[in-house]
Amino acid sequence: MAGRPIPASMKKQMQKATLKHTDMAGEMQSEVLDIITGSIDKFAGADGVNLEASARMIKETLDKNYGFNWHCAIGKGFSFDVTAQDQTLMYVFYQGEYAILVFKC
Repeated sequence: MAGRPIPASMKKQMQKATLKHTDMAGEMQSEVLDIITGSIDKFAGADGVNLEASARMIKETLDKNYGFNWHCAIGKGFSFDVTAQDQTLMYVFYQGEYAILVFKC
């Protein structure tokens, strides 16, 4: 797809968070998704998304809402193997290119 514009219907679909994996309960899952999407949208600009600031905001918000020791990784091409507390792991894709991993250990 390099060099071709992305169709409008595809862009609209990419604005939604795509949940790849989670073990969180339903209500916590929706709250964490809202935190993730809100943080990335807040730090999006003409030059792209400030991933470091977004990750910091996600981590600090989760620490405040759900206790300390949350971790957040945002990137475009990574895999992971982490040990997390039960019901605190989430792996999400957002805007078609960013992968977001949050977990508590």
